[in-house]
Amino acid sequence: MPMKISAFEVPVLPYDLIFKILLLLPAKDLLRLSIVCKTWHRLINSPNFVEAHMSRCEPVLTFLKHFSYSQRDTFSINANNGPFTLFEPSSSKKRNHQIFLMEVKDGSSKISDLNISGFGDILATCDGLLLATNNSGTLLLLNPTTRKLLPVKPGTMVPPRDESYGFVFSHHTREYKVVHLFRDESGHIDSEILNLNTMSWRGCNVPSFGLFRDFNHKPVAASGVLYWLPGHHSVDYFVSMDIDDEKFVRKTLPVNSTGLNDRFLENQGLLNFAAQMTVYRIQVWTLKTNECDGKWVKRCIVNMDYDITGLVPMLITKNGRYMIFKLSKDAVYEYDMEEEEMEKVSVDGNLTFKMAFPHVSTLVSLENSAPLW
Repeated sequence: MPMKISAFEVPVLPYDLIFKILLLLPAKDLLRLSIVCKTWHRLINSPNFVEAHMSRCEPVLTFLKHFSYSQRDTFSINANNGPFTLFEPSSSKKRNHQIFLMEVKDGSSKISDLNISGFGDILATCDGLLLATNNSGTLLLLNPTTRKLLPVKPGTMVPPRDESYGFVFSHHTREYKVVHLFRDESGHIDSEILNLNTMSWRGCNVPSFGLFRDFNHKPVAASGVLYWLPGHHSVDYFVSMDIDDEKFVRKTLPVNSTGLNDRFLENQGLLNFAAQMTVYRIQVWTLKTNECDGKWVKRCIVNMDYDITGLVPMLITKNGRYMIFKLSKDAVYEYDMEEEEMEKVSVDGNLTFKMAFPHVSTLVSLENSAPLW
């Protein structure tokens, strides 16, 4: 005779199975599920789970938009009373920068409002964390998914546009670090590094004279290494820094960078370089690395029968098949590197942003960045 199961009895699933099921869910749903019980809370916030979940996340673009009025149900960054907090503003009439995400999939885009305002600028992103400034220019670290917010000790203060921030995770020391390049009063470029776990700045290796021409291009992080295009026109080299060695190294590009829209892009831990060759052609290269050195391999050629000089490479999808380009405030294109086809993406909303960064929605924090094993 079959055993009767009470309506109040819940079958207990193996821990490994629960782990695998939860990995399939987006970070915003995991936040809600983490309050189901203590066991799920410990699992979802464990370093092993956070790292495994992050490895599955599809990259999106994050950017700021201007608003001259307070948005309903929006939380603003506040530091007026000491510690940083997120609070729901009253009917403030101040002009605000509000953060958004844009996901591109199957020829269409989806723009999500994260309901957080009070930003001055986004400086860099890493593993779902944002290094940004608030309205008063104060540095802060934020995970917009979990809304965890930390003030960041300021480094050397310099005029805007005379500095560059790189944000990277060291897989050796399991620490997040910020590399700050800046031009001092005499015109020389200096550097310093912030360890986010200790919130302490220290000087590091000074780039050789003339290594950097300008800071127009944001550095890109890939597998613990930061990469810079050192100028915005006619350069034949790039600069790298392994965050564990902390030394600036000059290396040769596969082709000369001659245009403002040439870009470095990260994909699956590898560096990619998209270079405008002619008005009709863009070459994409991948830096294949090993223990000794790296070698550039041609990934694809974007070859169109119309002018594509205005296309700005933004990101490569996780599967490495599609490259996303932005053309203007409301035009986005998706290039299929396998089928060699370019398709215009239907845009959900207006894309009036100055700068966009690749981003992943994760549960990462400074507390759960070190794995248990």
